[in-house]
Amino acid sequence: MSRRTLMWSAVFVALLFAGRGGDGVRAETLDEALERTYRENPRLVAGRAQLRAVDETVPQALSGYRPTITVDNEVLSRDVETDRTEYDGSTASTALNLRQSIYSGGGTTANVAAAEETVRAQRAILVSLEQDVLLDVVDAYTSTWRDRSVLELAQTNRGRIARQLEATRDRFRVGDVARTDVAQAEARLARAESDIEQARADLSASEAFYRDVVGEKPGALDEPKVLEALPSTVDAAHELARSNPLVLASEYLVRNSRYRIDAAGANLLPSLDLTGQLAYADDPSAGVSWQKRAAVGLQLNVPLYQGGRVYSEVRQSRQTLKQRQSELETSVRSVQRFVSAAWDRLAAARAAIVAIESQVRANRIALNGVQEEASVGQRTVLDVLDAEQELFQSQTDLVRAVSIEVIASYELKSSVGQLTVAGLALNVVPFDPRSYYDQQRNRLFGTD
Repeated sequence: MSRRTLMWSAVFVALLFAGRGGDGVRAETLDEALERTYRENPRLVAGRAQLRAVDETVPQALSGYRPTITVDNEVLSRDVETDRTEYDGSTASTALNLRQSIYSGGGTTANVAAAEETVRAQRAILVSLEQDVLLDVVDAYTSTWRDRSVLELAQTNRGRIARQLEATRDRFRVGDVARTDVAQAEARLARAESDIEQARADLSASEAFYRDVVGEKPGALDEPKVLEALPSTVDAAHELARSNPLVLASEYLVRNSRYRIDAAGANLLPSLDLTGQLAYADDPSAGVSWQKRAAVGLQLNVPLYQGGRVYSEVRQSRQTLKQRQSELETSVRSVQRFVSAAWDRLAAARAAIVAIESQVRANRIALNGVQEEASVGQRTVLDVLDAEQELFQSQTDLVRAVSIEVIASYELKSSVGQLTVAGLALNVVPFDPRSYYDQQRNRLFGTD
């Protein structure tokens, strides 16, 4: 249903805010707000940095395949006395040591696989964060547009009642109406003033939310549009929701937990290392001025008992797997609930719009009729005031229903995992989650 079709009957004078020709200010669209937020929002910037930090766990795990090389330097002063000799001197030595793991019980392989699953999970978590932030933008933008519209309607209603009060006072002066009619009009004017103050408070809160999410005070805002590319049925939405990033992240964490069990169990198996050393020493002993040594060997480590720590780590990892499996089921259920709630909310908003649109038209006709009848004495001042209030209430209800429909359409998009830069076809370069990972995965040196 076109928003333009809905607006004609609602008299959305808030279009003044959407782009006033007189002041030359171009209204910002919702897509533009989404694009700016995607580039600059600190939550997204932090989330991307967190992903890069998690990326580093893969090269850390891969280091288990690589050798470790160290240099040991030692200077030793000695004073040796025996029944035959006396030696007083110093010794300097340098040793180059190498250790290369040949077999580690499969621990390194498991650690690498676990780290890669952690990276995949963190990427999905970042997508979920992106969806949350973009949905906040939609909420803040639409709420600000809604509250500006309601404020404008409240001000229009106040002006209409003020004119009615003035006319009632004039009629009271000539004896056409009673003092009660004037009091009723004054009471309605006070209520209209209260409606304006409430609308201003709501608008202030919405604008503060907008500044928090988007990063700057909202200017002129264009009319938000309902998303069109949505699932055609609720069953189709549930099917798409299997790819929701929360579900994907939980699946990756389950896989990570399985690999963690293998990594912990590897510490119960033998390990085999290749060792090598090149050493040189000056004055290593009495009568020897220098010494060179080269050694290559194999070191086999067979764990027999380690105090029960490794067994506990294996048991712990198995319980963590059970936790992750339950969390996966929780994520699936939560996402399905989100889908159903968003679908129902969208359907309810669309039905409400149709009904309220008819109500606005009827209230407008009723107000015109009551005003005409009041002019010939067939209706009271209270009848006119009631008709004005009903028109105002139906207009504000329509504004709110429209905003609910807009937000619900984006909520449905989010629940199926498509509220992303790519899913919305925004004009912004998307963040590449693999760029840093590909650069650092096999990097051997450097800290920058």
